[in-house]
Amino acid sequence: MGARAWLLIGAAIAAVLLLVGRTATALVVDHAWFASIGAPALFWEQVVDTLLLQGGAWVAGSLFAFANLHAVRQTIHAVAIPSRVANIELTAMVPGKRLLSVTIVLALLVGAVLAVPLTNWETLALVRHGLPFGEIEGIFDRDLGHYVYWLPFEETLYVWSLVNVVSLTAMVLVLYALTRSLRLEGRRLAASNHVRRHLSVLGALVLLLLAWSYRLDGFDLLLQGSGPDGLFLRVDHRVTLRMDAVLSYGSAIAALIILRTGWAGHLRAAFVTLTIVLVAAVGLRHVVPAVLARGDLLGDPARRDGDYVAARALYSRRAFDVDAIRLVAADTGVAAPVPTRTATLPQRTSLWDALTLAQGLGEAASGAPRPGVAQGSTAAPSLVDAAAPGWAMINGRLSALRVLRPLSDVEPWKLSVVDATHPVVRDSTVAPWGTADEDARGPWPLVGPGVQGARLLDAADAPEVQGAMLDTPQARLAHAWAMRDLALLKADSVSGAPLLVTHRDVRERIRRLAPVFVQGAHVYPVRDGDRLYWILHLYSASDRYPLSQRWQVAGGIYSYFKRAATAVVDAGTGRVRLVAAPRPDALARTWMARVPAVYSPASALPLSLLAAIPPATDGAIAQLRTFARFGSRADGSQQRHFPDSALAGGEPAPFLVEQGATTRLAWSVALLSANDDVAGVATVTGGADQMVWWSPAAAGGQRWPTLLERLRAFSDSAQPAPADSGRREARVRLGRAEPLVTSRGLLLVQTVQLTRGDGRLVLARVLVTDGVAVGAGATLADALTMLGERVSGGLLPGSPAPVVDWEGTDDVAARWYDAMRHAMKQGNWSAFGAAFDSLGRALGRPPQ
Repeated sequence: MGARAWLLIGAAIAAVLLLVGRTATALVVDHAWFASIGAPALFWEQVVDTLLLQGGAWVAGSLFAFANLHAVRQTIHAVAIPSRVANIELTAMVPGKRLLSVTIVLALLVGAVLAVPLTNWETLALVRHGLPFGEIEGIFDRDLGHYVYWLPFEETLYVWSLVNVVSLTAMVLVLYALTRSLRLEGRRLAASNHVRRHLSVLGALVLLLLAWSYRLDGFDLLLQGSGPDGLFLRVDHRVTLRMDAVLSYGSAIAALIILRTGWAGHLRAAFVTLTIVLVAAVGLRHVVPAVLARGDLLGDPARRDGDYVAARALYSRRAFDVDAIRLVAADTGVAAPVPTRTATLPQRTSLWDALTLAQGLGEAASGAPRPGVAQGSTAAPSLVDAAAPGWAMINGRLSALRVLRPLSDVEPWKLSVVDATHPVVRDSTVAPWGTADEDARGPWPLVGPGVQGARLLDAADAPEVQGAMLDTPQARLAHAWAMRDLALLKADSVSGAPLLVTHRDVRERIRRLAPVFVQGAHVYPVRDGDRLYWILHLYSASDRYPLSQRWQVAGGIYSYFKRAATAVVDAGTGRVRLVAAPRPDALARTWMARVPAVYSPASALPLSLLAAIPPATDGAIAQLRTFARFGSRADGSQQRHFPDSALAGGEPAPFLVEQGATTRLAWSVALLSANDDVAGVATVTGGADQMVWWSPAAAGGQRWPTLLERLRAFSDSAQPAPADSGRREARVRLGRAEPLVTSRGLLLVQTVQLTRGDGRLVLARVLVTDGVAVGAGATLADALTMLGERVSGGLLPGSPAPVVDWEGTDDVAARWYDAMRHAMKQGNWSAFGAAFDSLGRALGRPPQ
């Protein structure tokens, strides 16, 4: 061999060694990370499943590729390579052994390329270890685990097989065209017997894949039927499923016919067989079910699908855990949330939800949310919201915790507190909790949403931090090679016990430990003592659960969605603890059995931290949608619906409730009957057990439109004063009406929201009604006082609601002074007196 050949061989060997070295070091680094978390078993599970999946696909793909490429090789008699030495032209013949070697190498490369996309090892893990659901569907008589575990894996195999066959068929056609074994002669396509037989085998494989697809279509029909919202109907059961079976067996038989006729050269018979398959696919699969669905051969069209509608209700309730909803009046075994005392509502009820809070802080323009910026900033935003706002009682009032992360790495993160019970919100920057060891651990937080990169610490200064130790030359070399960071080779010179923390993004960190679960839409910050935690709810979810309603939730469309666990991540140490749901399903129990080290019992966490966990909003919304559509086993099959825009913009504003011996965060929403009567109120509570409570008797049968009309009548007086020349006119709108179950009964709270000229949102008025009387005021305390309740800090009974300033000044005293001047110009002395009293309260001199 010449120098060029040796050079190519050397480059290939070096590339292989680099690839093997990178793979080996990546495995070493991954094992070190999982071992530091305390879950080395999860690392080996991932390695074994990846080897089985990608290794098996590589072997099968390489064998299939070699069979096809070797068949093409049989048509090549010899390969001549012309060369020239001086003026002499020479022709070198490539030996057959070298051609065989090239064929083997090319087959291995093709198999490797086709195996690379198969990275969903967790699908195979569920197939291998998935616990049965213990429930059988009545169509195919399969355990429901077959749909959740096996069906996604089988579809992955089908897609891989289809790509494999199509890719190799295209490659074979190109190679045959290059070797002139397949060519055009005039207007006809000419092929040798060898090529014809080879293509006949590939055609038979395509028909076998078609038969496989009809088998999968039968299962897909249970997921998405031909009825409204994908309802599985009688025509699907009695006709379409049987047509799928006929087409599946027929396509398999047609594959044998194509193979036989193509091999023998009976092309006309092969063409007729293929035509029959295509025509039958359209006629039997689509035309016949459509014709029978229009007639009464399958029964009375008005009544024949009743059993299937009932089956959908039954399976939907199971899929979304509707029967876990607790009836407040009926439950005796679990402490129900105590109706909130009206005297404490002003301190324990937020007037702002996450969307309006951002707008109130000047972080939205024209009602459209955008990333958060530091308050008062007019330049491009340098800080964005790292997570959804958390909620906690601070200084005796329900406040929002906002975590802002910088767009550049040189700026620090900021933590601010916002009083969510005030009609005008301002954030106050506070020092992040858990920063006592910031000098040793670096800038706060160590782990957070969107945090990238690795951080090198001294293990002696950060004993609670979980990370990989770089105390040996082998560990430093492996991490430096895998992460392509030569500075890690000198990590021992930086500290005596170098500790490397990687995967610092909260979602990525949790995904590596629990890849089988769907993550909630929001990460929440929660304060407990002197520490800050990140909370993320995890769900067992599937879009393959049969006969169930499908809902769009948590960024996907699922027919099965249950809370599986809550991930608690320490922002200062990176420690991840999964707290399992009180009633874990089969999928959650499977993962608990495989990786018990990452789970912690609820008793291992502080009670104050458990009580501060926010409600699992995604699961509760899916649960309530199903409950409204199909009812429950305890409450009957009553159909209800949400009020308009009840869940627009995310979860409603939160409040605090007493449940047992703890105070928990909650939010509530009303459900209406068919004639818009208030059927009841659903209260979603946080904490470790994350329950949904249904209060059917809380509303008293009042009509929702009537309640809104009463509130709207009192909002007319909250119109802004005429804008001065040169100022933009303020815009007024009504906020979301939110029900509260209190000691007085059902109270409906609604805010009058005003977007000022500078784009910020303020609450012009708070309206409250119990269905009989209406209270209005600048604050919730004022509105409850006008309703006749004794609330500290409210107006005197009978006093008019104060007029709120619309012009945008941040000075409270100046705001009430402007309101007094405006009332005086209009001659409205009642409003003048109310504003005067509010001015006194703002100055610390309340009226006596």
